[in-house]
Amino acid sequence: MILRRKAGRILGGSVIPLILAGVLAAGPSLGVMATSVDALRRRSNSTQSQLSAAQSETKALQNQEKEITEELEQKNAQLVENLASIQLLEETIAQLDDQIAETQKEYDAAKADEEARYNAMKQRIKYMYEQGNATYVQILMKATSFSDMLNKVGYVGDLYAYDRKKLEEYQEVQRKVAAVQQQLEEEKAEQEESKRGLEEEQEALQQTVDELEARNADVSAQIEEAKAAAAELAAQLKAQNAELSAAVEAEAARAEAERQAAAQRAAEEATRQAANAANGQSTAETSSGETQSESSGSTSSSSGSGSSSVAVNSSGVSGQTVANYATQFVGNPYVYGGNSLTNGTDCSGFTSLVYANFGYSIGRTDVSQRSAGVAVDSLADAQPGDIICYPGHVALYVGNGTIVHASTAATGIKYSAATYRPYICIRRIIH
Repeated sequence: MILRRKAGRILGGSVIPLILAGVLAAGPSLGVMATSVDALRRRSNSTQSQLSAAQSETKALQNQEKEITEELEQKNAQLVENLASIQLLEETIAQLDDQIAETQKEYDAAKADEEARYNAMKQRIKYMYEQGNATYVQILMKATSFSDMLNKVGYVGDLYAYDRKKLEEYQEVQRKVAAVQQQLEEEKAEQEESKRGLEEEQEALQQTVDELEARNADVSAQIEEAKAAAAELAAQLKAQNAELSAAVEAEAARAEAERQAAAQRAAEEATRQAANAANGQSTAETSSGETQSESSGSTSSSSGSGSSSVAVNSSGVSGQTVANYATQFVGNPYVYGGNSLTNGTDCSGFTSLVYANFGYSIGRTDVSQRSAGVAVDSLADAQPGDIICYPGHVALYVGNGTIVHASTAATGIKYSAATYRPYICIRRIIH
């Protein structure tokens, strides 16, 4: 009894001041004792919602960036294709220019031949004019003999036929050259028109590419901003969860200290009544004192435990103690099949390892933990340290409608509302 009273004095007189000193030493920014656990939890949930929104925005922006990148690749491919087509057209136009130049040479040669024939004809006409405007008939009349006349007739006919043939040849060459040149000019015009169309398309494509690159740069900047915001929110959430864990632990320590103080008062009252009975007080007075002591102890225990009672076994370990121990691992990783509270574990591993620390074996799987301990009727009757079993999942209740659990690989060990999903049953291990 003396040892118990000493322990009670130590808890009641030393632990709380130490806790308060530690909280105050952490700085006024924490505000653990001044801020309610519910307010801290609401703030943490709000930050979690903001973080989820920032992560969703980041993902949406990344999807948008992917779409823009794919469109950029498509437009750049079109640019390359158009450039190749333009180059091919330029080569074709150059070849047409060469062909046009060659036809121009042929035309110039035909023109020069025409001028030469024309000059020859002018010389003959000039000669006949200088001979007194003699005509072909006059030339023939000047024949000195029939043989001479035949010769002159033959000469005039040959000259006429030659001039006619050359004229026809020139006209044919001129027509062919003109037709070829026209065809080449038309073909060149078509190629140049196609080139202009491709150049306009190229210009439009380049403008689109420039706009897409600008959009891509803007989206990339937004992604970096969203990532930075998410990182900041994640850091805030981590700090807030640590603050919440500290607040939960401080509140649990306060409740435990009050319970210990109530137990100390009850023990002292029992000792006093025993001393009174030994000094010769009546049995009725002793019974009255014992009844009063029990009533006082019950009242103190009830008031010391806060709004709900705390289940304590014979070894002095309470569900609140278990809950306080569990909260220190918030933020640690989730590892499926893992068996480390610091390096990683899954949901059932987390609850089994926490209880194993206090000497309790509740099974390793969520199925086995559904039958551990005793049943609790509803969440309204739940106490810190109770196991809440969900379909394929288990968590540890820490009070105020909150659980701590190894959630997912993305979130690790964290706080959640006990009603975040329908539960199957609630099991009390310490009873």
